[in-house]
Amino acid sequence: MAYGKLFALFLSFLGVAFSVSSSFCAQPSLESILIGYPSPALTELPNYLAIHKGLHAGEGLEVKFVRARSNILMAALVSGNLHYITSITTSIGGIIGGAPAKILAGVIRNNPDFLMAKAEIGSIRELKGRKLAVSGFGGASHQRMLIIIRNAGLDPQKDVNIISVGDAGLRLDQLRLGVIDATVLTAPNCFIAERAGFKSLGSSKDTLPLPAVGLVTLERNIKERPEQIKKVLRVVLKSMKYLRENREEAVRVAMGWLAIDRDLAERSYDVMLPNYSYDGMIPIEGLKASIDLIQSRSAGPPRKTFSPADMTDFSLLEEARRELAR
Repeated sequence: MAYGKLFALFLSFLGVAFSVSSSFCAQPSLESILIGYPSPALTELPNYLAIHKGLHAGEGLEVKFVRARSNILMAALVSGNLHYITSITTSIGGIIGGAPAKILAGVIRNNPDFLMAKAEIGSIRELKGRKLAVSGFGGASHQRMLIIIRNAGLDPQKDVNIISVGDAGLRLDQLRLGVIDATVLTAPNCFIAERAGFKSLGSSKDTLPLPAVGLVTLERNIKERPEQIKKVLRVVLKSMKYLRENREEAVRVAMGWLAIDRDLAERSYDVMLPNYSYDGMIPIEGLKASIDLIQSRSAGPPRKTFSPADMTDFSLLEEARRELAR
């Protein structure tokens, strides 16, 4: 995998990347870490909420949340310029490609998505011959698109034209302009599309739980920085507990971070609430499906068959849970 080239892109992008800090005032006594994520969304709300509420400071950490394209995140992690990343889908592809990384925990157990299409399209089968958009090939939206299309009896390679467009905002714009006929969107973008007159044809959420957001780091960090990792994991678990128990504050934070109105924030919160991973675990069947989907798209013969055990290390998560229980 060409991590050097991707890292060069990361450096050029980092200058304009959106980042927020868990501490508004510099505190030299705090340990500084960088967490990379692909885009603002309800799936990332627990991570952002922890930073917004300053939860990391209670663990002696100062965290910056850095936004970068998903294909750059793994390169930045491998190079050591990010300490953690949140994209599980990106990480699976990176590990298959040789990156020495492990998934430490899940933030969501399932990614509720909706295949939003033009109003005149009545069913998924009517998408035959149409143009569909995903964020990037092999990514989370592409995985979910494939599951939905196949479940309806269509062949994704023969019956539809799937193109790579970019993040949810860009795909929503393409849908409005009529450049594409349908795309997979999560909250709040699925509800924004609904307001604009588009309709949901289905979802993969009830077919197979696909984890997409969590916490990932390098294997050497697990050996060298176990205490730091446990601190970060404890914050993630605390933030999800806070989010579940404080609906009004979570909705308010989502409104500000995503620049959406209360109705969109409340609907998005309600659809996501049952899908957060409050214990940090990931459905193994969904993880295995993600691995199989990504590995099937890898160029050349596979070097090995990867399993969920090759991708994960939940030992520090278990310790963090026990420590919080005490």
